[in-house]
Amino acid sequence: MSENKRSGAVVHIDLTPPAGCEMDGYSDRKSPSEGIHDPITGQLLLLEEGDKRIALITMDLIGVELAYSRRVREEVAGVLDTTPEFVLLTCSHTHSGPAGFMSKMLILQREADEGLQEIVCRKLVGAAMEAARNLQPVTLSIGNGTVYGIGTNRNDPKNGPFDPELIVLRMDEKHGEPLAVWMNYGCHPTVLGASNLQISADYPGAARDALRQIYPQTVFMFSNGASGDISTRFNRREQTFREVTRMGRILAGETLKAMQIAVPLSGSGLGGAAEEINLPYKSFPTRTEAEALLAQCEMELESLHKQKAPENELRRLFTTTQGARFQLELLGEFEGKSGQSSLIQALYIGDLGLVGLPGEPFTQIVLDLKGRSEFAWTAVLSYANDEAGYFPDRETYEAGTYESFISPFCDNIAEIVTKRAIHLLERVRHA
Repeated sequence: MSENKRSGAVVHIDLTPPAGCEMDGYSDRKSPSEGIHDPITGQLLLLEEGDKRIALITMDLIGVELAYSRRVREEVAGVLDTTPEFVLLTCSHTHSGPAGFMSKMLILQREADEGLQEIVCRKLVGAAMEAARNLQPVTLSIGNGTVYGIGTNRNDPKNGPFDPELIVLRMDEKHGEPLAVWMNYGCHPTVLGASNLQISADYPGAARDALRQIYPQTVFMFSNGASGDISTRFNRREQTFREVTRMGRILAGETLKAMQIAVPLSGSGLGGAAEEINLPYKSFPTRTEAEALLAQCEMELESLHKQKAPENELRRLFTTTQGARFQLELLGEFEGKSGQSSLIQALYIGDLGLVGLPGEPFTQIVLDLKGRSEFAWTAVLSYANDEAGYFPDRETYEAGTYESFISPFCDNIAEIVTKRAIHLLERVRHA
C-alpha cells in the first residue's frame, strides 16, 4: 500500500465539568469537587483507508458503563459512516475526575449524571463530524520504550509482575510533523488521593501538558494498559500536584524518546470486531465467613501498627482489610446471580492490533496477550467501552488481596478474558 492512501484526523475536546460536581475514584471521598486544577479532556482519532474508517476515543474519566459507550459508539459511527465495531472508547481511569458515568459500581455509590453524559456524548459526536471534515493524507509510525518510576505491582512491588512497556503510535501530516501521538501504558492514575477535591487528569494529563510544551500543535492521547494490579503507590513521593507533574514528566520523557525512534508501521488495512462476553461470578462466602475474615484482617492490621511495621506492609494490609469490608457490602447484591454481560473489542491498523478489555486487567493477562498475539505490535486497552471491575489472576485470588475480595468474578476470570481476547485478535487478523 502506498502511504498516501491512508488518511487521518484528530480532534481534542474539553470535557471539564463545573466545579461542585461529584468526583469518582475513592469511596471515602465524601465531598464534591471544590475547583478545577487541570482540564478533563477527550480525543478522537480517525483513520481512513479505502472504504473503511476506524475511530479511537480517549477520555479522562474513571470509566463508563456499557450502555453509555454503546450509545456513543453508535452515534459516532453514524456520523462517520462506519460501524460501531470500528469505534473503540477508552478511559484513563483518573481518580480525580467527575462522577456520573458509572452508577452501578456499588462501592463508589455514585448516581448517574444524565446531564453530563449528554454533554460529553454531544461533544464526541461533534468531534467525529469535525474529524471527518478534516481528513488528510497521513503516515503512521510506531515505537516503544520502558517506563520506570511511575507504576509497580501494588501488592508485591519487589517481585510482583508488571508491564513497563510504553507503546506509541505517531500520526504525521505530509510534511512529517506529528498531528497526533497515542500513548499506551498501564498504571492506575492515583498520584492524588481521596483528600484531593480538585478536578484533575492526574499523571496522564501532566504528561500531555509536558509534551505540548515541545509539540504545541500535536494532540496527545492516553490509553491505560495493564492497570488492575499496578499503581503509583510505592513510587510516588507524596500525593500532591507537584508529584503529578513529576510523574507526568517521566511518562512524557519516554514518550518523547519513543516518538524519535518510531519506525513506519508496516502492513495495510483497517478493521475491527466486537463480541459480547459473559463474565461469570464467583461463589461468595457466607456472611459469617466474610465477617470472620474481616475481623482477622482488622486484628492483623492492629498488630502491625503496634509493631510499627514498614509503611508498605501496613499499606498492603490496610487495602486488604478495606477489600474484606467491601466484600461484606457485595454479598447481597450478587447473591443468586451467575454473571454479567460485557463487551470485548479489537481493532487493527496494519500490523498493530488493539484489544479493548472492559475492566481492569491484571498484568499477566496483558503479558499473555502480547506474547500470544500474531500481530507484530499488540496493545491492550483497559477500561474499554465498560468498567466491569477487576480481572485478577489465580495467584491474586489465592493471596487474598483487596482486588480479589471486591472483584465479583470467578477465580479463572483471567483465563476466560485472555482466551476470548486472543480469539478476537485472531479473527480480525485473518479477516
